[in-house]
Amino acid sequence: MGWTISRVSSLQLNQFNRQHVARATEALQRAGQELATGVKADLFADLGPRAAIALTLRAREENTQTYITSNQLLDSKLEAMLASVDAVRGQANDVLKNTLVNASRPSTGANALQSQARAALESTIASLNISYNGDHLFSGTASDRAPLTRWEEANANTGLSPQQALLDIVGSGPTTLPEVEAMIDKIDAFFDSSNTADPDRNYEATFFNGTPLLDASGGASNRVSARIDEGQKLVYGVQANDQAFRDTLKGLAMLSVTDVSEIDDEAVYARWMEAVNNALSDGIQGGLQSASAIGFNQQVVAVTQTQLNDMSLVQRTQISNYESVDPYEAATKVSNLETQLQASYSVTARLSQLTLLNYL
Repeated sequence: MGWTISRVSSLQLNQFNRQHVARATEALQRAGQELATGVKADLFADLGPRAAIALTLRAREENTQTYITSNQLLDSKLEAMLASVDAVRGQANDVLKNTLVNASRPSTGANALQSQARAALESTIASLNISYNGDHLFSGTASDRAPLTRWEEANANTGLSPQQALLDIVGSGPTTLPEVEAMIDKIDAFFDSSNTADPDRNYEATFFNGTPLLDASGGASNRVSARIDEGQKLVYGVQANDQAFRDTLKGLAMLSVTDVSEIDDEAVYARWMEAVNNALSDGIQGGLQSASAIGFNQQVVAVTQTQLNDMSLVQRTQISNYESVDPYEAATKVSNLETQLQASYSVTARLSQLTLLNYL
């Protein structure tokens, strides 16, 4: 009786079968992952050189999403700024209605103007001192601190309160035309920050704490800005030391430190009220321009957001084309690999039961 001995040993056959099972198991795991996630498990192996394109697209998409998120925050800031500016205008307008009625001589409601102006002044300061996510919106680039000192609160740098600075100018109130003109000039110098004789008695020293309008070299200070897209920057800073707010605060302050109903001289009264009305009117008009500028910036952000969302859609579609797998193809691949593994396991089990004694 003769024997035929195979050149492949049972050990080699077993090892070969184990390697095949290991490769099939790994392939099944990868196919299962692709079926579950919908994307290729090994991007570089599947795409080769084209994987670099997919990675570039993904980096662009991440950058786009960063702009979209930051623009959403910016839009919320602009909305809060617009609400505050409108509130300031509304408060000033309510006072102006009564000052116009009492423009030439005290009449209806003149004795209540001081208390009304004081309440409007406090509300205006509160509106301009708002913050969003820790940033004070009307402080300019110095957004870590509130832009305005409270009316009766002493400024930490000058030791003066805005109220005291104005009371030192007005005293018990104007009594003659030369006196009223001198007071108005000093009040203008305070709110224009042009008092060089006593720098502490300036709006940007005692009242305003944010970024000055002019830097140390005398040039315009940088305004708050944001990059809303690649290569597109939006300057949107509105500050509490802009002319509109200084005019509004000046008109309200002049009423707050003086009970105009007690001014006896008609000419003095009319001149004081003329200055108050001019300041409030200029402030309201300037506030309207500020509100329009904020609204325009909101439109710019909205248009940019639309463009970014459209770009994101295109990029995500392109990324999907590179990275996604066909779910039906992935399911078929999983099914085929499962069948192969089942067959391999079956053969392995049958081989493990075979011995030489079975043939003797």
